[in-house]
Parts: sequence; C-alpha cells; structure tokens
Amino acid sequence: MVSRWLLAAISSLSPFGVSIMVPLIPILGQSMHHSARELQYLFSAYVLGLALSQPIFGIVADRMGKRPVLLAGFAVFVGASALLIFAHTLSDMIILRFVQAIGVGVGTVVARSIIRDYLPHQEALKAFGLLTAAMGFTPVIAPIIGGIMAPLFGLESVFMLLTLLGSALLILCYRHIPGDAGAVSNGASLTGYLSLLRSASFWGHTGAFGFLQGMVFALLSTGSLLFTEQFGLSMTAFSFVWGASALIYVGGSFLLSHSAALGAYKWQRRAVIALAVVSVSTILMVSWQGLSLLTVVVPFFSAMLLSGILTPSTMFGAVNAVPQLSGSAAGLSSSMGMIMAGAFSWLGAACYEANPAWIMLCFAGAGIGFAVCWHGAHRGNTAR
Repeated sequence: MVSRWLLAAISSLSPFGVSIMVPLIPILGQSMHHSARELQYLFSAYVLGLALSQPIFGIVADRMGKRPVLLAGFAVFVGASALLIFAHTLSDMIILRFVQAIGVGVGTVVARSIIRDYLPHQEALKAFGLLTAAMGFTPVIAPIIGGIMAPLFGLESVFMLLTLLGSALLILCYRHIPGDAGAVSNGASLTGYLSLLRSASFWGHTGAFGFLQGMVFALLSTGSLLFTEQFGLSMTAFSFVWGASALIYVGGSFLLSHSAALGAYKWQRRAVIALAVVSVSTILMVSWQGLSLLTVVVPFFSAMLLSGILTPSTMFGAVNAVPQLSGSAAGLSSSMGMIMAGAFSWLGAACYEANPAWIMLCFAGAGIGFAVCWHGAHRGNTAR
C-alpha cells in the first residue's frame, strides 16, 4: 500500500514552493531594485504554471501512467530549482518559477489520483484528510523557514533547499510508488474525457472545492490591510491571527484523517449546513453591527474549521466521479479550484477598495456558493 505520508509530502511540495517566497520579496526588492508589483510576478508565474499544467498532467497520467509522469514532473522541478540558485535577473527567475510550477504541479494530481485508485472509500477519505492537513500546514511553516534561511545564508540557500527537497521526494517516489501505478487506463480516451466533462457529480464537487478556496482567498489578498488599517493590529498580530486560522483548518482536516465517520454523508451534510449558517450569519452580523474584529474573526475561524473537515471529501468526490479518469479529474478539479481562488482573490480586493465591509459579503457569498454546489453534487443521495 502506498504511504499516505508520502502522498501528503508530494502534494505539499507545491504550496511549500510558493509560500517560501513570501519573506524573500523585501530582500529581492532591495537587492534587485524592483518594485513589489514587479516582484509579484514571481508568484503569478508560479500559479499560472500550476493552473496550466495540472489538467494536462491529469490527462497524460491517465494515458501513459501515473508513476512515469510523477517522476518526470519532479525531475523538471529539481532542474528548475537548481538553475534558480544561479539566476541573477528577475526575468530569469520568473521563467524558472514558471517551469518549477509546471514540474511540481504533477504532485497534487498524482497523489489525489493514487489515493482514489489504491485505497478503499473510508481509507481514501482519511488519506485526503491527511493530505489537506499537510497542504494547510505548509503555508504556515514555509515562510518561517525562508525568513530564517535567506538572511543567514542568502537567497541561494532557499533554492538549494527546494532542490534538495525535490530530489529527496523524487528518490522516494522512484522507490515507493508502485510500478503498476504506471498502468494505462482503458477509459483514458476522448469519449471517456467527455464523460467527465458531462458529469454533474464532478462539477458539483469541483465547484464546491473552488468555493471553499474562494472563502480563504477572498480575505487573503487584502487580509493584512483589513486587520491593520481597519482594526489597528500590528503585522505581528495579523501574522498570529492568520497563522491561527491555518492551524484551525489543519485541525479540521486532521480530525477527518483520524475519524472516517466525519466523512460519512450525514456528518458532512451537518457540516455543510453549519457552514451555510456561518455564511448567512456573517451577512446579517456585518449588516447589523458593521465591520469589527469580532464580525470577521468569529466567522473566519468557524469557516476554517468546517472547511478543513469538508475539503477532503470534495476533493475525493471530484476524483471519484469517473473512476477510470481519476488523473484527469484530479488535474482539472485542482486547476479549476485555483482559478476560482484567484477570481475570489481579485474580487475580495475589489470589494475592499469599494467598501471594506463588502469583503465579508464576498467571503459569505463563497460559503453559500459552496453549499449550493455540494447539494447539487449529492442530489438524489438518500444516505443517512
């Protein structure tokens, strides 16, 4: 049986690669004399590489096999990370970050697909819970590591670390991902892919996953401004609040990874109803009390806990919609989730500029959208 911890690790390399760059931006701004707006391309290029590559990796993995595609992708990531050690211009770094993302994007796709193919339903839900917990914890720890290494050992040390981590995971995948994960799916044809695109279950779960990401990203783009400008918190206090929210999210996923009962339909349905109540209550509280630390933190923390419990089942539902196309489903659902997250990040920023209180309406709207998609995906399910 494939190790759940290994699958969690290969899924976490992608968010680790983007999050570790956060503390490097001020250093790069001073050393390379570029504005923060120009340096943001280091992030957008990475996200673009993931969004473009994951659907393609999913289709290729179903056609050619998951193991060879995983090994090839991680080899590309290692090569790009090694070249970044010697990159000295922003344009070179942007190009290599794009290549990095193209390579590492295979990890999330293949890990989700292998869980679906190799584990029974209850164990798969627990594995997705561990995967989600690991991916939620990574953005907390990665900036801390980058913030310590870069000032002490230079920017090159961060890219060296990514090279070593990628190499270690490449070796582990070569040794422990089974050879039969390279088996070609008979359903991996154009007709089969069209059946995925026509699947209401796939689009329902994918939409639900995207809206859950949207709740977080609606606050991500302007979260620091919201807490510092509107509530007078210091950046240290904001970091504490954001870190605490991430740990609450991880806690929810960790609970699911240790209790398959939470993945049962009746418990998931209760969590969905709770999230819908949180979303509607947010609109009512902000309309009645206005924007305050209480009307932001309470719904945000509540939503993060419920999201941690619900995200694994939405990911599993998407890859399980058409079982013989688990790779294609994993790639397309992951890419769509990132696109929706990016859309809500832009929408949250636009709402904040128009009226800071509207950002919570955007946040709540994503929660309601999730509930609608979830019920659409489970239409006709009479399980109790």
